[in-house]
Amino acid sequence: MRLDVFLKRVGLVKQRTQAKLICDRGRVTVDGNKAKAGKEIGAGRVIGLDLSREYLEINIIDLPDRNFKRQQGEVFYRVVRHEEKDRYA
Repeated sequence: MRLDVFLKRVGLVKQRTQAKLICDRGRVTVDGNKAKAGKEIGAGRVIGLDLSREYLEINIIDLPDRNFKRQQGEVFYRVVRHEEKDRYA
């Protein structure tokens, strides 16, 4: 499954274009390496997301077959690291 499709399906981003944008800006890593939106991913991979208000590092457990909201999509990954960013820094 493509990285951008996974991010959309588990609800970490609202649109695939948003996933592509953060990938193009170098704010997404797969197993520690910067990743493009079309990177093929699977279970066991570790994804790092540098989002505007938080940093997330997740381990993929399974791949979804349809779209989910973020709370429902959490069954497909385990959060390894979560850091809230200071809004005023």
